[in-house]
Amino acid sequence: MTISCEQRCGTGRRRTPVLDLEKLSPSVWRLTLSSYEEDRNALSAAMREGLLQALGEVIAGGAKVVVLRGSHGVFSSGYRLDPDVMRPPTVMEDRARLVEVADFHRRFRQQPVITIAEIRGYCVAGGTDLMVASDIAVAADDATIAVPNVRGVGITLLLPLWSWLVGPQRAKLLALAGDPIRGDEAAQLGLVAASVPEPSLEERVLALAERIALVPQELLDVVKQSLNVAWDGAGMATAVHRAAELDALSHASQPVVDFWADVDAVGIRGAVRARDGRFAGTRTLDLLKVSAEPDSGSPAPAV
Repeated sequence: MTISCEQRCGTGRRRTPVLDLEKLSPSVWRLTLSSYEEDRNALSAAMREGLLQALGEVIAGGAKVVVLRGSHGVFSSGYRLDPDVMRPPTVMEDRARLVEVADFHRRFRQQPVITIAEIRGYCVAGGTDLMVASDIAVAADDATIAVPNVRGVGITLLLPLWSWLVGPQRAKLLALAGDPIRGDEAAQLGLVAASVPEPSLEERVLALAERIALVPQELLDVVKQSLNVAWDGAGMATAVHRAAELDALSHASQPVVDFWADVDAVGIRGAVRARDGRFAGTRTLDLLKVSAEPDSGSPAPAV
């Protein structure tokens, strides 16, 4: 089954496929982000709408566990870099747009089904928000996880939660320069639940999903919500909404204004190359020898 939603296309709009649904067993479904050719599986407004629609359908169909992955060996390139969407006329309009995105993550996280993010290839920028919003994330050892957007576009809305996952100092270590980390490093640090060799990722994730699905659905939801309440009680909603406000402010800052001016002059790819060129050659973790192995993750896209 394919989910299609209205997507901006040039100066107009059209309905385009954004998700593929598969029923793998009576209790396990898989959702595949399928807009790779359009925008590298970006978390666009159409994709967000499609995800909530798809979750509603699979829950109605008896799903206990949903595996979420990206097509073409890529999880997600993040929020779609559409200048018409990402540059509203006023800061308050930008804030309202970002609060809507934050509300999507709240609704996604509260769905009465277990979500497992299967991370292969690259998962960058807003793609990491979907990863963190999922109940469990399992990455390929050689996956690439990063927030390069902090170098010139703004922050991600669930970035504050990295402090809870890996600790405040390591969260800053990973995020401040926007450098990539591999899936195995993310697992060691606690940013994802586990990592496995890429060739066995699909098989291992499916086995995990089937094992979780052995538990009655009502009890799965009780366990999920009882664990979610720890973040809820600690102020997750406040943290994410504060991030939306800070992101809106960052969009009015001179570095971000300059980045979009570069986009107008040389296009997205040219602007990203200019932004990221000075970071080439090493990574934060390599400088501090946090990881003994050189970076071999998948190349990250323009974000």
